[in-house]
Amino acid sequence: MKRENRIYSMILISLFATLMCVGAWVHFPFAVPVTMQTFVAMCSLGILGSRKTFYMLLIYIMLGSVGLPVFSGFTGGIGALTGPTAGFIWGFLAGVPVFYAVEKYTVKKPYRLYIGYILYIIIHYIPGALWYTYFTAEDISISSVLAASSVTVFPFVIPDAAKTFLAVFTVRRIKKVLETKYVN
Repeated sequence: MKRENRIYSMILISLFATLMCVGAWVHFPFAVPVTMQTFVAMCSLGILGSRKTFYMLLIYIMLGSVGLPVFSGFTGGIGALTGPTAGFIWGFLAGVPVFYAVEKYTVKKPYRLYIGYILYIIIHYIPGALWYTYFTAEDISISSVLAASSVTVFPFVIPDAAKTFLAVFTVRRIKKVLETKYVN
């Protein structure tokens, strides 16, 4: 990889890490606030690819781990990475290998982004719901996971579906601009 491409990649990774921070702060006040982090993560996957998005998410989590208020609700620190909703932060990372597998080994365009994003979101939900269940339920059972999911997952399905369509549209537009010179 040429030096200028590495620098360009580092700039894009930094830009998306910054957008993740901003996406955590942008929220829509429904019964359960909806942030734009998932949208940014999906756009990063579509534009930068899995490997660079993984690095971006590590940077984002490291920024939060040192106490910068980069997570939802202007939180940061180790407490945010170990508290009841921490599974959703770690879920961002957990979904990346699944998106990579879809990207590399499954269907061809134009449905690859949709399938990859849907699976990414599902994998993102799993550690979040399980971790929340661990913190809030007396026992870990199917009923307690479903009860936790009714608060932490089900209200987000429709907004995340909308973000999926928006991310596919955004990625396709941005890639048209960038693909000839720099991306991947």
